[in-house]
Amino acid sequence: MRGKVLRNRTMVLLAATMMAVFAVDGTGVTPAAAQALAGRQHSFNIPAKPIRQAMNDIVRATGINVIFPETAAASTTGRSVRGTMSTAQAISTLLSGSGLQFSFTNANTVTIVSIVQTDSAGVTGDATALAPIILAGEAGGVDGYVAETSTAGTKTDTPILEVPQTVNVVTRKEMDDRGVTDFNSAVAYTPGVRMIDYPGGQGMPDIYLRGFRAIGQFANYRDGLRNGFNSYDSDIEMYAFDRLDVLKGPSSVLYGQATPGGLVNTTTKRPTETPLREVEVQYGSFNRRQTALDFSGPANKDGTFLYRLTGLYRDSGTQIDHSPDDSLYIAPAFTWKPDDATSFTLLSNYQKTTKGGGEQSLPMDNTIFDNGVRIPSSTYLGVAGLTEWKVEGESVGNEFKHEFDNGWTYRQNARFSHSKVDYTAGFIWDWPTALVNGHFANIGTQKRPKTTSSFLFDNNVSGEIDIGPATHKITLGADYGYYSGKESRANSSNFITIDVLDPVYGGPALTYDPLWTDEKVVTSQFGIYAQDQLKWDNWILSLGGRYDWVNGKVYDNLSDSVTKTDDAAFSGRIGLGYMFDNGIVPYASYATSFQPDSSIDFSGNPFKPTRGQQYEAGIKYQPIGWNALFTASVFQITQQNVSTTDPLHIGYAVQQGEIRSRGFELEAKASLTKELSLTAGYSYTDARVTEDNPNTSGVSAIGSRSASVPYHTASLWLDYAFQDDAFDGLRLGAGLRYVGSSMAVMDTTTGSQVKVPGHTLLDASISYDFGAKNPDLNGLTLAVSGTNLTDEKYFTPSFYSNTVVYGNRRAINATLAYKW
Repeated sequence: MRGKVLRNRTMVLLAATMMAVFAVDGTGVTPAAAQALAGRQHSFNIPAKPIRQAMNDIVRATGINVIFPETAAASTTGRSVRGTMSTAQAISTLLSGSGLQFSFTNANTVTIVSIVQTDSAGVTGDATALAPIILAGEAGGVDGYVAETSTAGTKTDTPILEVPQTVNVVTRKEMDDRGVTDFNSAVAYTPGVRMIDYPGGQGMPDIYLRGFRAIGQFANYRDGLRNGFNSYDSDIEMYAFDRLDVLKGPSSVLYGQATPGGLVNTTTKRPTETPLREVEVQYGSFNRRQTALDFSGPANKDGTFLYRLTGLYRDSGTQIDHSPDDSLYIAPAFTWKPDDATSFTLLSNYQKTTKGGGEQSLPMDNTIFDNGVRIPSSTYLGVAGLTEWKVEGESVGNEFKHEFDNGWTYRQNARFSHSKVDYTAGFIWDWPTALVNGHFANIGTQKRPKTTSSFLFDNNVSGEIDIGPATHKITLGADYGYYSGKESRANSSNFITIDVLDPVYGGPALTYDPLWTDEKVVTSQFGIYAQDQLKWDNWILSLGGRYDWVNGKVYDNLSDSVTKTDDAAFSGRIGLGYMFDNGIVPYASYATSFQPDSSIDFSGNPFKPTRGQQYEAGIKYQPIGWNALFTASVFQITQQNVSTTDPLHIGYAVQQGEIRSRGFELEAKASLTKELSLTAGYSYTDARVTEDNPNTSGVSAIGSRSASVPYHTASLWLDYAFQDDAFDGLRLGAGLRYVGSSMAVMDTTTGSQVKVPGHTLLDASISYDFGAKNPDLNGLTLAVSGTNLTDEKYFTPSFYSNTVVYGNRRAINATLAYKW
């Protein structure tokens, strides 16, 4: 029996090893290439620690991929690795006497196996290993729910354990298992993130991070560069990405102008060395019809040229009348890898989207207040056939990386984007006046076409130096951003009237007043930054500093005037952590941020940037012996220079306000067994006004809670993939999301707030892999996923006083996919 177990598990290990090899290079590799990588010299300063942790250090230093069995030997302490030596020498030193041995299976992959010993009684030692661990040298795709590294927190491929801030990662695997269709559903299980649902959609997602609203794309990043500068000139198509990293707290030290609550970085799908071919069709609620494809692999025999083509077409309605969710997305990508030290990747995309242009902020009467019949969730506050939000955009960029012979690495990211926005907005004409006779709304429109262009560039060099007993990983960089946008706005001079309780759309033709806005906005930002990731024994010290210059100009074509802003700011971060050998890392950090404000005071002086400071302490835990990551953190963020009422000049503002957010967050990502995966999170956030001036009615907001920020959020998702013969190929997933009550502004004059009730939502998914039972159908899967399955009616606070927005109703989608 034990011999049979050994054979079965050995076959599992061999099969996993083969898959890892093919996943790295589908074209094969010469022994000379593997020997070249094994012999490359690197500087190491790895103290004696558990082998799995030490292998992470080697992966980070060399960029290799490693696969080895999940055995007791993986948690034993390996030998220290110090000095300049080859990759092969480093691994050999670490594993000496551990009962593990290694070999280079191709130019990028090292396979580690147990030394199997048998006797007349059967198997001894580590031969009864479970499924192997795979350590990846890059922070892109992740096989599972648990990401061990992230570039978001340091701009280098660093283990999350060593980043002195909270980093939450949503992997492609998790997104696929949950049936993610948009940005809000992607981050729905991430603690500390509050999404404002906006069915029918306008502009980029509106989210709150640790209690602070992220608008104007200050918190939206793509491939390490800011996604854009305007909420209406682009959209996020989640099929385009391999992962999503949420970096919590002030992050200006690496990225410049940013919200104090953090940022979200999406990673675009990149060319792969193993051939990838995927097509899928999807149909679901609100007549959602979508087809997508994803092709990738080597473009030549030796694998020095790689390609990827990702595409999607969607023709869909939404729960809002006359509000489509149509999209066309095409993203060709190309990589050139002339040698193991150099890579150049070209990333491009074209995207065209059409969504509803009608305002979806509904009056609190007949929504959260029980004042008769509720307004239907499908109500469209627009003019059918006229109010739409259309965006056509394209971008092209590159990522270049070169490792010099001395171990230092140069990285460059750049992207140029252009978009054309055709946006006609619909809104309640006499807002926020109550509805006429309790259920009639006068709908006006605003034409606001816009064209935007942006260019972003970031380059840095990083490497390790030894000073005494400590190793310093130094990163020095500079980045530049340029944005230009032209926009005009004109309001309609008349309106149509609809009954919001029984809407019938139509009415007189609309005419428009002269332009009330016609301007061009130009913004440029240049920053230089430096970072030192210092290691001494098990101590980790992170130091970073940055200085930015931000210039802005607003050309007002109506008044023939120019308004200029000129800001400069220093931001920094310091963090200290200690890596215990059992995988526990306690840490503490302090970080600052700045965010420009384009407003002006009574005298016409431009506002200073708002400033943010965060104190954070926490514990990260990556247990030895299984694939999991647990994080817990407490924080306090304070933002100054917040706009508040000018006590001397009615209708103007001054920067004398302050907001403080305190709380703690918990997150667990784990593969509990080979079959069962988990993601869970909880957050408590107390965000409130701490400094404010009285308004014209003498009311101050000091002590009031920040709008839309709940005290409590919690989530749990479990996914089970059957492995037994009877149900092989079947996978089930289910999750709960709880969002506590939050406050909405009832009246800006009195400062009164209203509590918007919280909600609990049920999500689930089921899929079947037809190839599990029938090899002729290998690669064919059918997945059905649903969100808010109980169809709970809930609301979130809106942008305006006395308004709320309907939450997303029940949606079910079925996806048939074929991979080969």
